[in-house]
Amino acid sequence: MEKAAAAAIDDRNQGSFDMGADQATAGLQAENAALREELKAMTEKYETLERTADTISGRLDNSINELTAILEQ
Repeated sequence: MEKAAAAAIDDRNQGSFDMGADQATAGLQAENAALREELKAMTEKYETLERTADTISGRLDNSINELTAILEQ
């Protein structure tokens, strides 16, 4: 009888542990989703910055070449 009662208590405790694990998993999944969205936004900003830097670099190279040509005249 005591073994049956102990088994019932263990089963009940295991059930509450599983519910806690489910809540923890749900929390981690939500955090993961939020971090993925943040990473996506940061990646888009980085790509924009990279394109802008490439554009400015190209313009600067053109300006240097034009100045070099003017000075050589």
